[in-house]
Amino acid sequence: MAPPTVVPVTTSSPGLLIDSATAVAGQMQSAIDLAAPGSQVGIEVVDTSTGAELASLDPDQQFYTASVVKLLIALDAMERHDPASPQADPEVTQQVRDMLTASDDGIADELWVADGGVDIVTRMAQQIGLPGTVPPDDPGQWGETRTTPRDVVAIYRYIDSTAPEAERQVIMDALEHVNEISADGTDQFFGIPAALPGVAWAVKPGWMALNSSTTLNSTGLIAARPGEPLRYIVVVLTSQPADIGWNAGGAALTSGVSVLRTVLGLDR
Repeated sequence: MAPPTVVPVTTSSPGLLIDSATAVAGQMQSAIDLAAPGSQVGIEVVDTSTGAELASLDPDQQFYTASVVKLLIALDAMERHDPASPQADPEVTQQVRDMLTASDDGIADELWVADGGVDIVTRMAQQIGLPGTVPPDDPGQWGETRTTPRDVVAIYRYIDSTAPEAERQVIMDALEHVNEISADGTDQFFGIPAALPGVAWAVKPGWMALNSSTTLNSTGLIAARPGEPLRYIVVVLTSQPADIGWNAGGAALTSGVSVLRTVLGLDR
């Protein structure tokens, strides 16, 4: 199936930028809905070097984080454990690395319980400034934390530019080396990695099945050209009908993110 036609984004006019960002997000949503009909979609794509929005759809709508909340769990663990300190516990650093690269739920459970559960979300939301991010109603279900596309952008901005250097290095290195197959056997390379082959990335996907819906999220930082820094934050959060399978749901996100190939000039 041919990708949808995309109106290139330009920053020459603020009005045109807003229109283009809305149009691009609409085309991303259409591509997702074609593969996974009935999906709710939230999108935010930002150029960190200029602050320009390249795509935006319902950026303040709440979605379940699923494993994307592991970014907050990792940050909180690192805040409590300075990896640059002479007294640093290498086990905590390794736990954070493994939790992020393999999306290991067992490690997430351990750190969640050890560091205060819902308090982790509350602390990090206050520290980073995440008005749309709230802890799960069930304290034992960290994946049911809710967040917004705009808040996830803020989390990546914090990791990339505000977190202490040693902490940033641990987390970014893990996100840049995410395993294709997660600890629970899920293919993590839907969305950004599958849609943008050859592009450097640092990603945290998320997935979770509930009785009423399936959560599939693709989030991360990307570079548009080889050798360039990770410049763009891409956040696509979805709530899909429960009867849509994992493969179809993941393929839907891949189709949506593929729209960015034209926006970023990757097909030229």
